[in-house]
Amino acid sequence: MKKVYNIIWIDDEWEKQLEFKDECEELGIHLQGFSYQKAGMDELDKHPNSWDAVILDGEIKDKTDHEEPSTKGLLNALMHLASLPANRQIPRFISTGKDKVKDNEMLKDEVIYIKDIDDEKLIDDIRTTIDNIERFRVKTLYKEVIDFLERINPEISDSVICIFEKMHYPESNDSFDSKLYYNQIRQALECIFIEANKKGIIPDECFNGGRPTIDQCYRYLVGDPAYHAGVRYGQPGERIVPEYIEDMISMIKNLGNEFSHPNENTKTHYLLFSLAFHLYEIAIWMFKYFEDNPNVEKNKSKCVKLDITKNGGADEKTNEIGIIEVHDNIFHIGKKYSLTPVKANQHGGVGAKVEVIGFCENTNEKTKEHYPFFAFNIRQIKE
Repeated sequence: MKKVYNIIWIDDEWEKQLEFKDECEELGIHLQGFSYQKAGMDELDKHPNSWDAVILDGEIKDKTDHEEPSTKGLLNALMHLASLPANRQIPRFISTGKDKVKDNEMLKDEVIYIKDIDDEKLIDDIRTTIDNIERFRVKTLYKEVIDFLERINPEISDSVICIFEKMHYPESNDSFDSKLYYNQIRQALECIFIEANKKGIIPDECFNGGRPTIDQCYRYLVGDPAYHAGVRYGQPGERIVPEYIEDMISMIKNLGNEFSHPNENTKTHYLLFSLAFHLYEIAIWMFKYFEDNPNVEKNKSKCVKLDITKNGGADEKTNEIGIIEVHDNIFHIGKKYSLTPVKANQHGGVGAKVEVIGFCENTNEKTKEHYPFFAFNIRQIKE
């Protein structure tokens, strides 16, 4: 795989330096020009994992394109770079056409490259410096999934990079704590589901308050009835993801939650590494599915509303009536039905009299012992 180096280049005359830019491109160094320092730093902050280094002119504009270039803009950029968290520090290179910059006392510890004269050395130093950064090696090795996650959620992408850094370079990451990252894996899965929702692949019904309900999204993707959401993908037997992706999502869904809390079984990092690779495979598969199914309306048309006019197949005349109650943070109707807080609040909340229209077997391990059924459709009775 050819290495690609993505560099932020802050120079008010970057567009005029075509020869230098062409030399860089031939060697895999992609330069993105900015005419003043704040624009470049804003881009770095917005997409921290997309950039490998920064090139700064000796005198640059500071906060707007209407200013005169000066060392103030350079010094502010250097201060901003120095303030970045340890895991986001990146190399910076100063390339200037003015010798006097070297005489600035505040830059005495900086290596200064002179344009045209030192261009070859600058290019060599950029490649050598970045090649020796562990984070860059990880980003290159797992480029597909990191680029995908970076586009949908930079913070989650950063967490995945940290996991792979620990796996490949354990001695450099001896303070790494696995249990802090299991939840990040689950959140990364949520981000993929959010992206699938934007493309009409997972319906809004599988979301709660703007966040995906992982279990309902999972059921929808594998073609099972998502009873809580009241929907199913396509006709019985149809599914979106193949069985091996189903198994990987299930692993993250179940183990990602269990091991995100203190657990005596968390003795090694290997389970976390395994889940990270599961996430990698899921992300790549879903990204390809997004590309192959770009029609949002067509994707939405595959969502089938479940028939919730009867009580698990019973005659409508047997619909039960009860009061919504809450005990130990579990919303329920009598001693048979549990229901979600959202569903309860949509139909009058605690104390409301309701009719259970649709229910199914309760599969929630925490509640099914006390409430054997789950009410996925109710109607408030107003007296």
